Amino acid sequence: MNFDSLEIQQQYNDINNRWDLAAETDWDNENSSARLFERSRIKALADEREAVQKKTFTKWVNSHLGRVTCRIGDLYTDLRDGRMLIRLLEVLSGEQLPKPTRGRMRIHCLENVDKALQFLKEQKVHLENMGSHDIVDGNHRLTLGLIWTIILRFQIQDISVETEDNKEKKSAKDALLLWCQMKTAGYPSVNIHNFTTSWRDGLAFSAIVHKHRPDLIEFDNLKRSNAHYNLQNAFNVAEKELGLTKLLDPEDVNVDQPDEKSIITYVATYYHYFSKMKALAVEGKRIGKVLDYAIEADQLIEKYETLASELLHWIEQTIVTLNDRQLANSLSAVQNQLQAFNSYRTVEKPPKFTEKGNLEVLLFTIQSKMRANNQKVYMPKEGKLISDINKAWERLEKAEHERELALRNELIRQEKLEMLAARFDRKAAMRETWLSENQRLVSQDNFGTDLGAVEAATRKHEAIETDIGAYWERVAAVEAVAKELEAEAYHDVRRILARRDNVLRLWEYLKELLAARRERLNAHLDLQRLFQEMRQNMDWMADMKGRLHSQDSGKHLHDVLDLLQKHTLVEADISAQAERIKAVQGAAKRFMSYEQVPIFQLEEQEIQRRREEEERARRPPTPPPPEYVVPLSDCNLFNIGGLCSAVFPGKHTVSFRQSSSWLFVCGCEWLLSCSLLPSNCVSLHFFTIILLWFETQSSESESVNGPGRDSGLASSRLEPSATLPSRGGAESDPETMEGMLCRKQEMESHSKKAASRSWQNVYCVLRKGSLGFYKDSKSASSGIPYHGEVPISLGEAVCEIAHDYKKRKHVFKLRLGDGKEFLFQAKDEVEMSSWIHSILSAIPTESGDSPGGPRPLSRAMTMPPISPSSGDAGGVTMRNKEGKEKDREKRFSFFGKKK
Repeated sequence: MNFDSLEIQQQYNDINNRWDLAAETDWDNENSSARLFERSRIKALADEREAVQKKTFTKWVNSHLGRVTCRIGDLYTDLRDGRMLIRLLEVLSGEQLPKPTRGRMRIHCLENVDKALQFLKEQKVHLENMGSHDIVDGNHRLTLGLIWTIILRFQIQDISVETEDNKEKKSAKDALLLWCQMKTAGYPSVNIHNFTTSWRDGLAFSAIVHKHRPDLIEFDNLKRSNAHYNLQNAFNVAEKELGLTKLLDPEDVNVDQPDEKSIITYVATYYHYFSKMKALAVEGKRIGKVLDYAIEADQLIEKYETLASELLHWIEQTIVTLNDRQLANSLSAVQNQLQAFNSYRTVEKPPKFTEKGNLEVLLFTIQSKMRANNQKVYMPKEGKLISDINKAWERLEKAEHERELALRNELIRQEKLEMLAARFDRKAAMRETWLSENQRLVSQDNFGTDLGAVEAATRKHEAIETDIGAYWERVAAVEAVAKELEAEAYHDVRRILARRDNVLRLWEYLKELLAARRERLNAHLDLQRLFQEMRQNMDWMADMKGRLHSQDSGKHLHDVLDLLQKHTLVEADISAQAERIKAVQGAAKRFMSYEQVPIFQLEEQEIQRRREEEERARRPPTPPPPEYVVPLSDCNLFNIGGLCSAVFPGKHTVSFRQSSSWLFVCGCEWLLSCSLLPSNCVSLHFFTIILLWFETQSSESESVNGPGRDSGLASSRLEPSATLPSRGGAESDPETMEGMLCRKQEMESHSKKAASRSWQNVYCVLRKGSLGFYKDSKSASSGIPYHGEVPISLGEAVCEIAHDYKKRKHVFKLRLGDGKEFLFQAKDEVEMSSWIHSILSAIPTESGDSPGGPRPLSRAMTMPPISPSSGDAGGVTMRNKEGKEKDREKRFSFFGKKK
């Protein structure tokens, strides 16, 4: 609802009500002359004001109807049919109203006026107590009110004045008054505070014209006392020079109380004219810039097309680069590619994104300027539109996203491959160590020198075979990891496959050694059983020899006959025993079937073997089956060297210089010479020589090695060339190890707990009997310790699994000699076992040996320990080179002890 319309309508209602009340009220003194004068005066003023308004409004209506070549003569009568009213509203609003109804009848006039009033209601103009019949009937007051309402709506309502403080919203009347005050500010004798008395002297009208057109009026020559001249001059200049309709006459204004509405209507024409003049001046200035804008627009268009072409070319090239899926095949190279990609996103791409935004702003600027200059709006060519650039940028974003996903996935794959390769290396190192240790183990023929020891060695060998057979799953796991790395095209797959082949060669070589040891052990077992049977036969012969040496011939015939009968039984017993001896001799032929090898041929074989070992050290081949060259001494009696070398591989020298052995041989020869024994007992030569060979080897081994050391017969270790070498040409040191562990210190001394018992990730380096801590591998290589910690010494240290710690898995404990105690957590059980084994290997022994010296086999090897040599026991008295006697326990003998 419009405030000004309500205000004017309320004024007209007050006037009507006042006249109605004046006509109806019963005055106390109706015939009073004062009352009559007052009533006549009010009536005269109202008629005077009404006449001024009618003249002013008529001129105002004609000024607008003149645009459509229409004119009214009488405001009250010419608007009654509603036609002119409709035309007036069309001119003022610029809109098309419904066509007026033809006809001169009252109904037609009412319908046309209703159309005009309905349009005003649609324009949110409030018309109170006014109907179409009032206008058709020519009601003066309501007709003037209607025209004033139209003036307020279409000419005064839109008036607004810009000031520094626009917080308070002003009405159109106040805004027009403020505009007049602003335009006349600084003019002497001009003080506008209303639309009535402030305009009577004509200086206000003259000041407004002089403000905008100082060439038309000489304001300094005007006098306030000459109001009629001032008004006439201002109205004439405005009409002639400015083209403003002369709505008022000087006598209409130069009165005691000028009509406010008429002056407002006339002043509003000044406002609209000068506002329009100002707009035209601004428009003129803009026209002067049209050509500059056109030239500038052409330059901006050329710049836009150049930048758009360059940006689209860069986008297409970048998309081709990002769609390249030829990614690197190593972790470091993929990390470099990811770093280059991140550099592209943070360094190369942002300026291009800014350039893209600038292109959009540039195109918008070009189009805005061309619209402002009423030029045809520039539209880029197909392919260089902002939409085309946005689509290309979306394809770039998509390619960038796919590139990032590909790099991330490849990075994850390479990290997994590196972890898998590290796992392979760790497992392969453990398998190589285990296989090498077991190769040395199965290469030792410490079977013992009696049947019980050999049977125990057989059972132990069966346990070894079972353990080694079960170990194939771990070897197969290494092969499976290598196959997975090969299937994933790991960048260092050649090294992985070479190490896998090395582990498989070690495994095959271990199986060959195990099978060869089984054959030797079976042969040794058969020989010991043969020796046992020989011993039983020798005991029987010794007993028989004592009986045959008896000088008892009997004292009388009965005793002689009794002795002859016993002798017959003895002969029968000897004949039966001869069958058993013959069976033993047949069994011994298997060990006596080796041909004697000439000495010179053995020396050539030894030279050839050493050459092959040197060549194998230079270029490690697949290890051949073990070959044993047995150089014999000059004495090769009954091919005993060949027999023993078949059973006991190694270097042995046979000597027959022991007197006791010679006595034993002579006794056997004497027994064979007795006619009481059958001729097939010649096999006793074999028994005697075997015993003599064992006693000789024991004596010479003790004289060379000293008592308590393994002889060549009892224990022989495999030469280094018998074990397959590693790829690098040297075996890995089990006492040197490094890697990342999680550490927690429990104790600072034997009785004091650590102040800080939190878990920390440290890089541990085990080297030369000490354990150092670093932040990472780079700090370790630079020698920068973790928080300045000094490496701890492993002297008198104890390392074991922390069974009592249940909060974490794979935790082992390290207790030092000074009472300090540490807990370490590994990634898995395999890594924990490796660290425990390496730390135990690095702990110095009590005798001061270096950490790298021989140590007993750990439980992780799951193999039985090597039995000590049996050559250090014996009870037979022998002499070494210095003449010292050594008492050794005799393992077996062909003679029973004499009681």
